[in-house]
Amino acid sequence: MFQFVRIRIVKANTGGVDKMAVTLYVHLNEEHNYNFNLKKFNEDIDAKYPGTNIEVSNTARTYDICWENYSEPYQFELRMDRNRCTFAIEYFNSDDELYEFASFIAWLRTYFDEDKNVILLYETDCSQLNLSCDKTINDIKKWLEETFG
Repeated sequence: MFQFVRIRIVKANTGGVDKMAVTLYVHLNEEHNYNFNLKKFNEDIDAKYPGTNIEVSNTARTYDICWENYSEPYQFELRMDRNRCTFAIEYFNSDDELYEFASFIAWLRTYFDEDKNVILLYETDCSQLNLSCDKTINDIKKWLEETFG
């Protein structure tokens, strides 16, 4: 089963700061991810992004966990599918948006085994980036800049 992570940044002109509205997908190319350590991830996200709220849904069909944080200097909504193969970033905003967004994607990538095939995909034109473990934050940022101009 091929599932995606939906990534959305809001783009509007707000006082000279551009915000982007896009949908991207981050996908571990596996049917199930039995190695995902949810307890460790919850501890790590709370340490890295203090004040993150966690909501678990027993009725959601695909994405059953949601993490939300609306603090300064970043805000995000992050979901994960039941098979633990995909993160869905439904909203992301920060002061240094593209760099922080790339950093967030790279950080999420570390929760999948290094030898696994993980991709970042832009749904509109199907451009994609292989998120191999040697990809840097600057590699991801460059791809985001090229993809969204």
